[in-house]
Amino acid sequence: MMDLHEAIEKRHSVRKYVEDLIPESATQDLHKYVDECNRESGLSMQLLINEPKGFAGIFRGAILKNATNYLAIVGKDDDRLAETGGYYGEKVVLKAMQLGISSCWFAMGVKKDAIKIGIGEKMLIVVALGIGASEGKPHLAKPLEKFYTIESGSTPKKWFLNGVKAAALAPTARNQQKFRFILEPDGRVKAESLGGAFSDVDLGIVKYHFEIGAGAGSFEWVRA
Repeated sequence: MMDLHEAIEKRHSVRKYVEDLIPESATQDLHKYVDECNRESGLSMQLLINEPKGFAGIFRGAILKNATNYLAIVGKDDDRLAETGGYYGEKVVLKAMQLGISSCWFAMGVKKDAIKIGIGEKMLIVVALGIGASEGKPHLAKPLEKFYTIESGSTPKKWFLNGVKAAALAPTARNQQKFRFILEPDGRVKAESLGGAFSDVDLGIVKYHFEIGAGAGSFEWVRA
């Protein structure tokens, strides 16, 4: 199985899938991982397999093809949901990539009939999943320098730049890439959203990528 660094490099948004079912072993592994992420995060993410009603007809044909599997990111409707949902949703996305499952984050035109949403909860966003008809294409990225700031008295460390490089490969809404990492003089890292649609979801996604690129134990986040 590919490691997470390889999954980041290989994973691209895929909107067209073949009709083949996801192998049962991969489905079981992904269900277990979603349950693990839910326990850790407090989210109520749901993996729906062979559920063809999730996407409206116009999207199934024109934008998404054969999209009958998806991850619904659901959680308590509070100010933590967007970033937490983005972070743990991307954990599932990269796990899926390791299992040979392609994906595409999707926010519009989703029917909620099969999704369980409890009192006080909200469906944040979904991720289409399936066996890709292609591997997708890399998204255009801004110059790396656009994604970070080094505070006075700080020296850019290799782990920091590796984290930024991994974050630059992360999916963001409309490929807007409106985020920035700041290396503080004490070595801690601050992640900032620069605004835009679903920017807080994006922030959670890019923070997970940064952690993978930088390496476990290399740094601490500046907590809000």
